[in-house]
Amino acid sequence: MKSRRIGLVSILSGILIALAIAPWVFRYPAPVPAMPIAQAAQVALPDLGPVPQFALVSEDGQQWSSASLAGKIWVADFFLTSCQGVCPVMMRHMWGVHEYFKDNDGVRFVSISVDPGTDTPAVITDYAKQYKADTARWRFLTGPIEEVHRMASEQGFKVGVPENPMQHSRRFILVDACGHIRGYYEGMDETSVRECIADIERLLKERS
Repeated sequence: MKSRRIGLVSILSGILIALAIAPWVFRYPAPVPAMPIAQAAQVALPDLGPVPQFALVSEDGQQWSSASLAGKIWVADFFLTSCQGVCPVMMRHMWGVHEYFKDNDGVRFVSISVDPGTDTPAVITDYAKQYKADTARWRFLTGPIEEVHRMASEQGFKVGVPENPMQHSRRFILVDACGHIRGYYEGMDETSVRECIADIERLLKERS
């Protein structure tokens, strides 16, 4: 009986330890590996048109212009800090891509809030810290809702303007160094995120 109690205590202790460390294990996963370049290169990346210039407010409270992305390959997405379902998964995946290219100055990341009424610069600064974002390379942006909607619409990234902020696009948008959209990727799907990494590497290879 005594040994059974000891065994039960050990099992319960193990479960409690696992629950305690789980948020840290899953919050910052290892960067997702890229597909082999040879496999990805079988189909040419489409040119889906240019992204218009835009200006918003960055996490540091300063005016920020997309002109600063000239000559860079970048990935954009839409988010809101109050989202507890889709956004945390997308952000972990974006963090993985951001971490994968952490030593490459030619790659940037842009996350645009669809809820600027809530997502002030102070709020998105804290949010960026949660995901250990290097904000020199991964900018978190907020600003007038009209400008946010313009960028989500057919005039911008072509991902649709949601009736409700919670219905924002789940896609990552890949933009080349000339400012043209080259691909869309499901931000909730790890396989699609791997394809995004592989396509970034292709664009980097083409540019070199």
